[in-house]
Amino acid sequence: MVCQYIHINNFKGIWHGDYPLDSSISILLAEIIVIFIIFGVTFILLRPIRPPKIIIQIVAGIILGPTLLGQSKVVAAKLFPAGAKLVFLTLAEFGFMFHLFLLGLQIDISLVKSIGRKAVVIALTGTIIPMVFGVAAYKIVEHAIPSEHGVALIVLIIINALTPFIDITSLLNEMNILNSEIGRFASSISLASDAGSWLLSFIVRNISTALKYSPTEPLSFIATVVGYYCILIFLMRPLVIWIHSFAPKNRANEENHFIAILCIVLVNGFLAEYIGEHARLGAFVLGLSLPNGRTLGTTIIKKLEAICTGLLLPIYCAASGYRTQLSSIANMSAVKTELIIFAGYFGKFIGTILPAIYFKIPFKESLTLALIMCCKGVMEITILGVWRDAQFITIQTYTLLIFNMIMATGLATIFIRHLYDPSIRYMANTRRTITNSAQNSGLRMLVCIHSEENVSSFTNLIEVSNPTKEKPIFVCVLQLVEITGRAASILVKLDKKNNLLASNLDYSGQIGNAFDHYENYSEGSVKIQNFKAIAPCASMHDDICTLAVDQKTSVIIVPFHKTWAIDGTAEENIPFLRTINKNVLKKAPCSIGVLVDRGKIGGNLSILTGNSSYSIAMLFIGGADDREALVYSIRMAGHPNVNLTVVQLIASGYNTSSYQNNPDKEAMDELWASINGNQKIKHEEESVRDGADTTHVIQKMANNFDLVIVGRYHEPHSPVTLGLIEWSECPELGVLGDMLASSSFRFSVLVVQHNSPE
Repeated sequence: MVCQYIHINNFKGIWHGDYPLDSSISILLAEIIVIFIIFGVTFILLRPIRPPKIIIQIVAGIILGPTLLGQSKVVAAKLFPAGAKLVFLTLAEFGFMFHLFLLGLQIDISLVKSIGRKAVVIALTGTIIPMVFGVAAYKIVEHAIPSEHGVALIVLIIINALTPFIDITSLLNEMNILNSEIGRFASSISLASDAGSWLLSFIVRNISTALKYSPTEPLSFIATVVGYYCILIFLMRPLVIWIHSFAPKNRANEENHFIAILCIVLVNGFLAEYIGEHARLGAFVLGLSLPNGRTLGTTIIKKLEAICTGLLLPIYCAASGYRTQLSSIANMSAVKTELIIFAGYFGKFIGTILPAIYFKIPFKESLTLALIMCCKGVMEITILGVWRDAQFITIQTYTLLIFNMIMATGLATIFIRHLYDPSIRYMANTRRTITNSAQNSGLRMLVCIHSEENVSSFTNLIEVSNPTKEKPIFVCVLQLVEITGRAASILVKLDKKNNLLASNLDYSGQIGNAFDHYENYSEGSVKIQNFKAIAPCASMHDDICTLAVDQKTSVIIVPFHKTWAIDGTAEENIPFLRTINKNVLKKAPCSIGVLVDRGKIGGNLSILTGNSSYSIAMLFIGGADDREALVYSIRMAGHPNVNLTVVQLIASGYNTSSYQNNPDKEAMDELWASINGNQKIKHEEESVRDGADTTHVIQKMANNFDLVIVGRYHEPHSPVTLGLIEWSECPELGVLGDMLASSSFRFSVLVVQHNSPE
């Protein structure tokens, strides 16, 4: 009936002693090791073209199968003896069933409501035109070369028209463009296409099955299927949510509750098989019905992802490649099938690129979008496997579809990487700086928040930046959430009046409320907008930079990846943040500041608490970053409670005559103009011979300041920093920034970079 039943029934040989169980398990482990060795070899061979992981896994399966190594009966018998092969395939099937459960869990159904008209139109043309091209090719080749497999070819045409949402988002995530402009649009198109395809497939499949097995009473079969889904939605779904909600914090009981959820998934699969549905489809729909996000979805995914996605999914993909037979396509009928497959791919390409161009999407991005829509993935091989088991398609058709998938997806990803770089949009934009904002309009800031602990330090920094009613500061607050428990990335403006939207996005009310409260406190001197980004770590910087361009911000402030406890010990190290910071420093369209918050250690009160004085030091050596930091420091000195000391580090024996008529000289002239009559700003000169003297100067400042501001980049051969670079722990902060962040100082640090590194 379905592959699970076939494999389970074939286990009888093991249970009856035909294949010793311990021997089969040993052989199974050896098979898994061999498969992953082949994965490694395939990865090394294909590394120059950087194909998706699924392509590597399928190719590894082809190498192991009858196309190559499996041609030798001796090798085949050694690698896959009958008993161990059954265990291997059944393990892969069960693992993949749980993987589909996870995939369903990651899809947010509410996103369907946000699909735009353009995405729906392109989804329709991208589905209908491949079918039209496929049918036309079928009629032409059928007239030339008659075939007995007409049904199989019609099924082939339908497969080629599909664009599974989970395949597209997985590919986009792997290529680090999931949260790019094209990535989000492609996700919407595939979601619209997938929703229509699933609905149509469900109706057609169940009506055809009902007519096949019960031609006199087709409605009884449909009623059974509908009854199953009612049980799934109204019984199993609430049961899983109830089990999770009552799970205690005790770890042992938590494991018991988790196992109970897995048992529900297995029971659901059994019921699906019993009524004629596929267990994998039942698991996918169950996952789809459950709430995703950072609650139930995150908990289950964290526990299952390593074993299902990391181990069993590659085995399943390899098994799909293993089942191909190259010898089956060495005849004329294969040419006919190949022409129909090619027509489907060509129709998908034309059906996507033409409406995209019609909607005035630039040609390069339209071409990228069309290539993305032509890619296939794990859902594709699932459908192929199911229809191969049900004998809807022949082994020849199956082999051709797998080979075409490898070629199309592999080549498309190569072209996509060369065609599309999301950073071009914001790096080619006019690059803004704090200096320009001081000369023109008011300061516009983008502050990135990772957790509630960042709120107090960032509101303090905004207040120190001297907002006034005459020159208000416009602040975009972006909450950064690493994508977990969902398939699609999100960048959205949070509306505090829209409670439904907030709950759907797992909106952290405490963060939003804190900034809203600060906006009210500022009485019009600070204007705040709240945003949230849920995206992969590797491409989160795209959301930050895109928002900075859209909001025309002059400076982006990001938190340092380390935090400290009140006793000065390292409290937390967040690699997620460090990756984001490195990427933002490379690609930001404006100036950047990395805030190293040590407020807990220093015990310094917030400037918001009243009339307490807030002391700031700025270390000036020279260069674009230092000049930008100096302009920001002078702006801060305008706050009535801020005192600024600019410490200029000058190398011993430096010829001051060479200091004339250069940007550093102009910056110091502006500083002297600000000092004129202002006792809150001081300027000190320190002569240093090397990095050791520089360190000594900074140590003397240790207990006198609440915040130290420094530029990121300095000349590597400057005597002022000589010897410091050898001890660099966080080179992304620059020489002085790294020293200030890594040492046991009690003051906070702000490392400033001009809009482009020197």
